[in-house]
Amino acid sequence: MKIRQLVISLSIASTVFIAGAANATTTTYTTDADFSAGTLDSVNHDAPNNNQLQLNSTGDTFPVLWVANAGEDTMSRINTDGAGGNGCEEARYLTDFGLPTALDNHGAFSGAAPSRTAVDTTGNVYVANRNFTGARIPDLLKIAVEGGVDRNGNGVIDTSSDLNGDCMITPDEMLPVIDDGNGILDIADFHDERVIWVSKFGDPNDFGRSLCIDQDGDLWAGTYNGREYFQFDQAGTQLAGPIATGATNYGCAVDANGTLWGASLGSTLVELDTNTATHVTNRSLQSNYGIVLGNDRVYLGSTLHSYKPADGTTQFSVAFSGTGVAVDGDGAVWFGTPTLRKFVQNGGAGANAEDLNTTPACSVGTLGGRGPIVGKGGRIWTINTSSDSVSQYDSDCNFISTIPVGRDPYTYSDATGFGARNQTDPTGIWTVINDGGAADTAWDKIDWNNEPEGLIPAGSSITVEARSANSVADLSSQLYSAVTNGGAGLALMGQFIQVRATLRPGVDDASPILSDLTIHTTQDTDCDANADGQVDSIDIGIIGRHRNVPVPPGNPLFDINSDNVINVIDARLCVLQCTNDRCAIGVP
Repeated sequence: MKIRQLVISLSIASTVFIAGAANATTTTYTTDADFSAGTLDSVNHDAPNNNQLQLNSTGDTFPVLWVANAGEDTMSRINTDGAGGNGCEEARYLTDFGLPTALDNHGAFSGAAPSRTAVDTTGNVYVANRNFTGARIPDLLKIAVEGGVDRNGNGVIDTSSDLNGDCMITPDEMLPVIDDGNGILDIADFHDERVIWVSKFGDPNDFGRSLCIDQDGDLWAGTYNGREYFQFDQAGTQLAGPIATGATNYGCAVDANGTLWGASLGSTLVELDTNTATHVTNRSLQSNYGIVLGNDRVYLGSTLHSYKPADGTTQFSVAFSGTGVAVDGDGAVWFGTPTLRKFVQNGGAGANAEDLNTTPACSVGTLGGRGPIVGKGGRIWTINTSSDSVSQYDSDCNFISTIPVGRDPYTYSDATGFGARNQTDPTGIWTVINDGGAADTAWDKIDWNNEPEGLIPAGSSITVEARSANSVADLSSQLYSAVTNGGAGLALMGQFIQVRATLRPGVDDASPILSDLTIHTTQDTDCDANADGQVDSIDIGIIGRHRNVPVPPGNPLFDINSDNVINVIDARLCVLQCTNDRCAIGVP
């Protein structure tokens, strides 16, 4: 993702201060130190553009690699920054019926056999069970990167984790999938509460062998024998399909315009319009095994070749005998395995300026049988099918580490979100946690770009979301809510608020500029409207009877969120402060 910096400027620094309203506080983030208090993900405040946030010129992704272990029907979650950058397996999730103490060992081409993955721009993974068992149709699952759904109502999210910190998941660190009696894999069977939903697509024997995500966050799942695609939203609801392609669908990627490009295992390149859910055409090129977007081209293996949609040109026979292809943030094309090779574009001018040099920039023998996959920091990962492990290499093909995973790992699609965040829906993310200083702090509003350096070029955007809880640990179990710039009445309660700002580029990859962001708490107005020493339904009723009255002439004590009008939001905020359960009336 190449981002052109439009503005070179300094933001005016400010610090936490006390506002004029009693007990209402604001915190402004605007200096380099302020922004560094949060987490920068593909955004920076580097010189000469200090004291503001803009998108990186080279895109990156999350420190998480999702690996489908086809031989035992599980998904490994790798912390790519763990163990000092050597990587750690930090969780493992079953994708089909099974007990962690008695996992199947059926090989990569029988049973549920999960393989293809897609990762959205917030880090959640979607995986397809290919389902080689004849009576079963393919499954599509969502696994959350954080939080989950408390299905058993015990107040916590039950999930797999590395309990002893040894960077390896054992059966006692996993949760089972147990049939609830209907013989159908559904979400009620999953005891791990980070598995969010399961949806079916296709027919028996169709084999789910293609999966990608579009610029709107919708999933596209393709079948091999069925030769069809199905569209799902992020709640697992089918939106469209079946859409016939006439090809043995074997992998896909969606560009920023909404065109799905599909591999087929043979020599067919599929083109499908996700905006209209229609198949466009098929092109006959060379043998393909793996597909990726980059440099305004579609790259395919197992014979490495490319197609350029802008002018319909191709580059054939760059290299041979590879089981995957990837493009890193610098535009280098990685092809493998078991030999991992890096190819760069030719320089010069004219029609061949973007062709790949057929001589590898570097090359190394690996344990891999699938991959490569681009991870955080531009590190390249191989999937070692024969040794039940994954390995990582730096940008010069130097070996870094090998990490054990489950049986028969079999992943070579986007398993880190790098493709989604740099080609399909380019994004940079900044998150920060603010401490309100007391439990049940009422958060009023968030505003940003109040300084003149703030900029939203044509086609670009900055979106802000927030969530709150009384402990940092509980934040991850809360859902983010969209925030309107300067809109009062967030109706968020908790000592801590977490804010997520997402930057997207515009025309010619121009970056938006986040110059400043301010978080406001709600003025500590007394909800005890009748002054009886407690907050109950009587007080809520008093405030409610003054709803839609502006301040003034309305009583400012009833304007809980200080937005100069008494309305239902004020009453709702006071409900959160009730003295007794259900706002019951007690004895003063």
